[in-house]
Amino acid sequence: MPERNYRVILDEENSIFVYFETIQGTLTSFVVKFITIIDDEEVEILRFDSAHGMPHIDILGPDSETKQKIWLSSMSNEDALNYAKKNIKEHYQQYRERFIQWKKQKQ
Repeated sequence: MPERNYRVILDEENSIFVYFETIQGTLTSFVVKFITIIDDEEVEILRFDSAHGMPHIDILGPDSETKQKIWLSSMSNEDALNYAKKNIKEHYQQYRERFIQWKKQKQ
């Protein structure tokens, strides 16, 4: 089962971590995480993955709790993996700002 992982640097504070496994060229599982640095700490705030047998998005809060789970039931793993990378690249600044607001509200 070939595995691969890599990181895409968006800017000095933000990056995308990508992990996936394939069997005979078929994508069997994946994880795509949006990771940012807030207050000198690396924080995962959004995760796309194929756990639970179906692609989905976990929107994470300041305590690493899942605030919302969005099922991507109409997507294959491959489509969801590509969507995840594109979505984070296009919206990471908004995701980061939302997370910072949640963190401020919690304090």
